[in-house]
Amino acid sequence: MIQRFKMLVLAGGFVVLTGGHIAVNHDSTVAHAAPLETISNTTVEEINAAVSAFQEIGSLRGEDPINADAIRNAYVNSIQPLAQQADAANDLALDGNVLAAIDEIGSDNEPKLAAQVIDKTLQHIFFLTILDRITAVRDDFDTADTDALNLKWNEAVAAFEAIKGTAARENKVLTADRQSIENGDNPTLDIQISMAFERGRAALNKQNPAEDKIEISIVRQIIRLSLARAYYIGVLREVEGVISNRDRDIAEAREKQKEGEIFYRIIEDFIIRENAMGSELIKIRFTGDIAQVEADQIVSELSKGFIGRVRAELAANEASIADDRGRALEVAEEAILYANTFMADLELRLDSASRVSLETALNSLKAASNDMDAAIAEQARQAATDILLTYEQTLNVADYEPTQSTPFVDAAVASFQAIGSLRRQTPVDAQAIMDAYTGELQQLTKFIDNIHGLAMDADILAAISDIGNNRQVPLAAQVIDKTLQRVFVLTLHNRVVHVLNAFGDLSVPELELEWDRAFAAFQAIKGTTARENKVLTADRQSIESGSNPFLDSRITLAFILGKDAIVNTASDGMEQVVLASERIVAPLVRSYFIGVLREVEGIVENRARDIDEALEKQVEGIYFYRIVELAVSRFNPTGNALIKSQLSGDLSAVNANQIVSEISRGLIGLVNNELTEFEQALGSSSEQAKLVAEIASLYTQIMLPDLELRLDAIKRVEIENALQDLIEAGANSDEAKALTARQTITGIISEYENTLI
Repeated sequence: MIQRFKMLVLAGGFVVLTGGHIAVNHDSTVAHAAPLETISNTTVEEINAAVSAFQEIGSLRGEDPINADAIRNAYVNSIQPLAQQADAANDLALDGNVLAAIDEIGSDNEPKLAAQVIDKTLQHIFFLTILDRITAVRDDFDTADTDALNLKWNEAVAAFEAIKGTAARENKVLTADRQSIENGDNPTLDIQISMAFERGRAALNKQNPAEDKIEISIVRQIIRLSLARAYYIGVLREVEGVISNRDRDIAEAREKQKEGEIFYRIIEDFIIRENAMGSELIKIRFTGDIAQVEADQIVSELSKGFIGRVRAELAANEASIADDRGRALEVAEEAILYANTFMADLELRLDSASRVSLETALNSLKAASNDMDAAIAEQARQAATDILLTYEQTLNVADYEPTQSTPFVDAAVASFQAIGSLRRQTPVDAQAIMDAYTGELQQLTKFIDNIHGLAMDADILAAISDIGNNRQVPLAAQVIDKTLQRVFVLTLHNRVVHVLNAFGDLSVPELELEWDRAFAAFQAIKGTTARENKVLTADRQSIESGSNPFLDSRITLAFILGKDAIVNTASDGMEQVVLASERIVAPLVRSYFIGVLREVEGIVENRARDIDEALEKQVEGIYFYRIVELAVSRFNPTGNALIKSQLSGDLSAVNANQIVSEISRGLIGLVNNELTEFEQALGSSSEQAKLVAEIASLYTQIMLPDLELRLDAIKRVEIENALQDLIEAGANSDEAKALTARQTITGIISEYENTLI
């Protein structure tokens, strides 16, 4: 039985509730085209050698026991340079994934799962090797000669040999009852890709440069998206394996789940752009309980992502049809290729006539684009759009659906949003802000003040007065905004905690009401959680943007899963609500630390050229920091005082590296505390041990980008692997596995802490 709750309160309100292997995957993958010069040192012979090494590794990983040293030699001698190129071009850490998995085999830590990480990660490397080269050929078509272009094209062809077998597999589709996956027709993607390579090779002769450039763009998309479809099929093949084995061969089911996880990483970028929340759900299913892997759910979320890509290409076609024939043709082709991934599922959910109609519309769009016929293209796009909408409505996708009315919180959120618009006006109207604040929003602020012993209402009124008297108006406006954000953060916290406290006492509708109120409060601060990550620059002198962790989607998904658990009266309902609460709170904490670093970036960039702007950023920083202050102060009181002094004192004293270091020290203390809690729970409660391990993982994730900067990608992979092992060890009361995982985690954290200033 999970303890009802044991809380760490952050900033008078935030709470941390305690009571295989993961390959590193940065928060989002954004492909960057690699220019020819960055990949000019490779040759076809070297790629052929890498393909041979991949095939050798395929044989080695089938042996029992698996020879880690032999795999390492084959990888390092032939494939590693390609991995490092792919990492540099695409902001990934595939080399670290492979090396860490080889180490796992060497230490006999679930070698079969590690072997799957190696195989699928190597496939990812070859996938990106192909994409980087055909993209470079397209980008440099006008400036490079035919011989140079052919060299890179031939390298892509050579790399395709490594993954040609994956492209040759038959389609996978939902069963009629939507409970599992079965075989469909063979789309012969290997043949399509090979033919596209030959079309491209002919175009490199530049006999008609304008048309040949269009041809290269089109065949690049055929190769790229046919490969993406091959890995989409691979994901579904592993879903089928999980479902068919989980009731008879757990080890086999877990291996298939691991294959699905790594296969999905190859196509994640195609999904996350249009369906970030669905992407997060898919990843949870591939790293969580195998009993929760649902075929219909995963197919639906994949389709939602690809539907979004089709719509994006339709919009691009509309923008280019009048004056850019080449672009119009390319995106029309992309729309067809993206739609092909879900055509079979569309036919299952609708009918064959709908499939034919969509295919007809998209082919008509392609023909109209060739003819530059805007009228026919518009008709085709509309027909396709209508069918896509109908199909999307049949999907089983995650969505939060409030079941109770929350008028008071809704009104407060609306007032906050109105104030957000008012404070951006010039001049700022203090009375209008006061009018918007008076009512539900002020009542909510006073209510939170009373609970937590704060004075936020007084701070807001004083700031409104400053605006009315024209005193430091920009600073006062920021005080209002960040203080109100704190109000909603604490409102969310209070409702979530109430659900946990009263889980066994309130009725399901009453619990739903409190959860709905928390979700309503989240709408006020959702924009803050949607921001890209902020990380130290390489020289550690300032802050820069990192990848987007899509924290808004993660939090929304946690609300959805928590709501499902509330409605579900199964024995693990409380456990799932507690876990959902953790998945809400930790990303919120991370969001506000990102907010702090965003303002630190503004201070550093502006203090020598725009003092007023720097001062405004400083005010934003200190008010953001107050929201999550206790996440640092509990285990790093000295660092907490230092951060506050920098965010309220002399601008010249603000030190980006110091602030990041002190935040990390506080988080390290929090994680170490959870590891101690884990050790105490391991022998007495597997549920509690698993939960505490989840908490340790969630808060470690906040530090991982900085840990990778100060150490390396391999250490990041190793600690993520160990954290996943810790979760699994807690769930299974596996003391030996837990001990190994804890030693790895504490060792890497100690090494990281030694790099902090």
